[in-house]
Amino acid sequence: MKASKSIVKIREFTCVFFLVFSAIGCCQELENLLEYKGGKVHVQPSIEIFPDEAIYKSTSLSNKELENNLSENIQNIISKQDIVGISITMLIPEQGLWQFDSGYVSKEKNTLVDSSSVFYWASVSKLVTSTVIHQLILEDKLQPTDKLSKWFPQFKDSKKITIKHLLNHTSGIFSFNSDSTFHYQNKFHTPKELLEVALKKRNLFKPGEYWSYTNTGYLLLALIAEHIEGKSFSQIVHERIALPQNLAAMDVLKQDEKPENLALAHIKDSVVNTHFAMPLGAGNMVSNSKDMAVFLASLLTGKYLPIKMVHNMLLELYPMFNKGQYYGSGIMLYDFKEINNTQNQWIGHSGGTENYKAILVYDIKTKTVCAITVNQNISVEAIAFSMIDKLNE
Repeated sequence: MKASKSIVKIREFTCVFFLVFSAIGCCQELENLLEYKGGKVHVQPSIEIFPDEAIYKSTSLSNKELENNLSENIQNIISKQDIVGISITMLIPEQGLWQFDSGYVSKEKNTLVDSSSVFYWASVSKLVTSTVIHQLILEDKLQPTDKLSKWFPQFKDSKKITIKHLLNHTSGIFSFNSDSTFHYQNKFHTPKELLEVALKKRNLFKPGEYWSYTNTGYLLLALIAEHIEGKSFSQIVHERIALPQNLAAMDVLKQDEKPENLALAHIKDSVVNTHFAMPLGAGNMVSNSKDMAVFLASLLTGKYLPIKMVHNMLLELYPMFNKGQYYGSGIMLYDFKEINNTQNQWIGHSGGTENYKAILVYDIKTKTVCAITVNQNISVEAIAFSMIDKLNE
């Protein structure tokens, strides 16, 4: 009788173990979660949330009433917020594409935004970097478990820090922009100099123990991609991301590059001197909003990676600095149940500096892709919420 009970308990334990194991996906993910000591991770959303490629049209909106409502709403926002410059695109299922560009490239020179203007996308660039890294993993040129020591042995714990740790910000490596001395230096720093800033600081924790946003991690990922491909990261993104979907406006800036058609950062009417090309892989990309929206729609519909692989980028979702925001492998989840007690979620990435903000998201409820960037310090999340909310009226 005792033996029988023992067998039942063993079977129960085995069933529980394999249920947990299956939910997590693989041994590496299980190991990562066992190491983690931070805040509660978010449940992975269902793969059913991903959109079907057929719902998006590249043509302009056919619904004139909807177009007028969106245009009126954004004009009201611009007026109330005194927005200097903005680029916004919405890919609306079955309706088409709505794009709006307005304001100033430079108020000081009275240079207006036009169809050729590009904006800075800051940390939204990380979603592009992550896509490239996952392509290299898919091609078996890289493994999520590969150790940083293979390329950068000078970092502490480099024999334990994996590509996966770099992707989801659990490496513990110090973010170069957090150095107060560096932060207020108004000059361009090379990738080597940025790494030196991080190397002078202690790691924040052991790999996998906690979550902490680090631009250094994404700089390292871009440099690793360059090492593997034998090309500049700018060329890699051009060939792998921009060319396949004809994203002519998308560009990874080269060293200390500042395009003439780039909408510059502002404080009210004054231009702020910013080195847009500095954070390689972590935030040095420019584009218009249309190309960014097409990029995210292409990613979520399997044009860059298999859908299951994109879904797997949302497997481990770590709590970020703001309530309701979670970070996966180079992709964010916004849970509005925690933000404003509504039943909706976004998937994508946001970014910004003190005087530049950008967001690129997929709204699960309406299946709309929304890309917004402004060249000043204004909440693009609030703008996106207002614009998407117009679709529910």
